[in-house]
Amino acid sequence: MHQDQGEHDTNSLQLNSVEYGLLVAPALAAAAEVAAERGDPHLFNDMASMLALMWMVSGLASAYRQAVPESQWSSPKPALEAAPLGACALVFTESDLDQSAVDECLSSLIRAGQMLEAEGVHEAGKEGIAASWAALQNDEHESAIASLQAAARAIAVAIDGWEAQRGNGGA
Repeated sequence: MHQDQGEHDTNSLQLNSVEYGLLVAPALAAAAEVAAERGDPHLFNDMASMLALMWMVSGLASAYRQAVPESQWSSPKPALEAAPLGACALVFTESDLDQSAVDECLSSLIRAGQMLEAEGVHEAGKEGIAASWAALQNDEHESAIASLQAAARAIAVAIDGWEAQRGNGGA
């Protein structure tokens, strides 16, 4: 039975705890650390760190789907595909925003992400995400987090640079 993206029940979009721990938790930790380094103790307030979170989870989920046979996935495919936005929704929801504000924030994040991806800004973190995946495969959790932090920093710097260039009339 085929369902459209919007027709999944909530449980079909939830990751298994093992996959959450592999794909979302390390990226959340790295993004929160980078947001704090950038002067905001609240991840949801730093758009660059939220975009980094979305792209890191996306990269890890993509690597997972390529490396692990589908028959071995613990979570359904729609949950793996929804994980990047799901991680961001979790952050916004835990910030005590009401649902309409969460939806608005997610829409803004998606639009910003699409615009920055069109400019290639998301590429800044790909190397760190790949290094993190390799570390996770070897149970090197601390190394994985460090690689994700480097990826998040690189993404934030790229976004800041893009914004500065845009603000100066270049694009």
